[in-house]
Amino acid sequence: MKRILYTLTAVCLLMAATGCQDEVSDIGSSLVSGEVAIAVDTITADLDGTAEWLDNIDSRATNKLLGRLTVPEYGSLSCSFVAQMMCSTNLLIPDSIKRDDVDSIKMHLFVLRGNLTGDSLAPQQLKLYRLTQQLPSDISSDFNPQGYYDPAKPYGVRSYTISNIAKGDSAYKNDSYVDIDVKLPKEFAVEIFDKYRAGDPIFAWPQTFAQWFPGIYVEQNFGNGCVANVSMVQSYIYWHRMGRVSYTTEDGKVSYKNGPVRDSLCILASQPEVLSSNNIVYKPSAQLKQRIADGDAIITSPGGYMLSIKFPLKSLVERYLKAGTELSVVTDLSMMIPAHAVKNDYGLEVAPYLLMVRKKDREAFFRDNKIPDNTDSFYAKYDSENACYSFKNMRPYFLKVLEEVKKGNMQGEDEEFVLVPVAVTTEDVQGYSSVTTYVTRVAPYLSAPSMTLLDTDKAQIYFTFSSQTIE
Repeated sequence: MKRILYTLTAVCLLMAATGCQDEVSDIGSSLVSGEVAIAVDTITADLDGTAEWLDNIDSRATNKLLGRLTVPEYGSLSCSFVAQMMCSTNLLIPDSIKRDDVDSIKMHLFVLRGNLTGDSLAPQQLKLYRLTQQLPSDISSDFNPQGYYDPAKPYGVRSYTISNIAKGDSAYKNDSYVDIDVKLPKEFAVEIFDKYRAGDPIFAWPQTFAQWFPGIYVEQNFGNGCVANVSMVQSYIYWHRMGRVSYTTEDGKVSYKNGPVRDSLCILASQPEVLSSNNIVYKPSAQLKQRIADGDAIITSPGGYMLSIKFPLKSLVERYLKAGTELSVVTDLSMMIPAHAVKNDYGLEVAPYLLMVRKKDREAFFRDNKIPDNTDSFYAKYDSENACYSFKNMRPYFLKVLEEVKKGNMQGEDEEFVLVPVAVTTEDVQGYSSVTTYVTRVAPYLSAPSMTLLDTDKAQIYFTFSSQTIE
C-alpha cells in the first residue's frame, strides 16, 4: 500500500532590514521554489522462502551441548563436545602439602538451572576421555572424534540428572548451577601436581600445555530425553592437611580436635582463549521433512535448516527511479517477517535472533568473525509481543545497490539472502546523554535446539523516500 503523506510547496522570502530602510529583497527566491513529495510504501511481499539443509556449521563456542533428544516435530539430536583446557600458570597450594597429601582430581561440568531442553529428571550417563592428539583448527559441527581418543580407556564415568532435587530443599532452591562432577584417575592428579612442583614449562602457555594434555572429549553414554547447555567446565585438585576440626558432642556442644581438613583448587578450565567445539548429529523427522517438502519456511538449530530468501530490491529501485529527479532522498528501508514456534511438547522455541546475510557471503561471515554492517548483512531480535523479526536500517544496502544500478551493474545475487539462527553479543557504552549498544559478536545459535516457522509470503517492507521538483 502506497501513501503520499504530503506535498509541500516551499516559497521562501528573505526579509532584509538595514539602517532605516524597510525593503523586501527577492534575491534567492527563484532558487528555492518547488515541491517536495514524501512517499511511504508499505509493501506485502513474498520473499520466496525456501528451507535449505546445512551439512555443518561453525560449532566453536564457550557453551557446550550434551545429551540426546527426540521430538516428533523436530527429529533426533545427539550432542557431545571436545575442549582444550586452560591451565593455571602457578600452583597456589601451600608448600607444606606433599604429593602424598593429594587425594583426587575431578572435572566439574556446570549447567545453569533451567538451561536445558527436555526432561531434567531423565537419567543419563556420560563418559569423559582424555584426547590423544591435537584438535584440528578447522573443526566444525560434523567433527568425528574417532581416532582422537582411546574408547577403551575412559578417564571418567558419571551418572547424573540435570536437577538439584536430590540434594535437598536448600540446594534445590538456592543453587544456581547443577554441578556434574566426574572423578578422574588419581594418577593424573599426582602427575600434574609433580609437574607443577618441578616448575615444568608446559604451564607457561596454553599451546605448550595442549601438547602434553590435548584436551577432553565428553559424550552421552546412556539416556535420552534431555539436552543440557554446559556453560563451564573446570577441573579441581583435592588434598588434605591436618588441622583443627569442629564437631558436636553428645550433649550438643561444639568442640574441636585434630583431624584431616579437606581443601581444593581449580587448576584447569575451558576458556574462550582455547578451543571448544560441539559435535552435533541432527536428523530431521519425517514429519519435518514433509513440511519442508510442502513449502513451509522452517529453520532449525543447532544446524539443520537455514532459509533462502529473495529480497525484492529491484522493484524498490524501479519505484524510486520513477520519481524522475536527482533530488530524491531515501530516508528509511526496513522489513518485518511474521514468525512463531512450531508446535511441540518439548519446549522448543523460536531462535532469539536471526542473521540476514547475502547467500554468497554466509560462510565467510562466520569464518572471519564479522558483525552485521547493514549493507551486506543484518540482524533482528525476535519480537515475542508482535511475533515477528524486524530488520531495520537497510537504507545503506539500498544506496549501495542503487549506485551499481546507475552504472548498469546490478546482479541477481544482490537480492539473494539467507536467514540463519544466531546468538548475538552486545556491549552498551554510556555516552553523555544516552547509551549506545554495539554488536561485538555474532555466532551460530548453539544454546538450545529451536524450530522457527516464518511467514515469508507475508513479509512487510517499509520504504520511505522524498523527491523534489524545482520550478
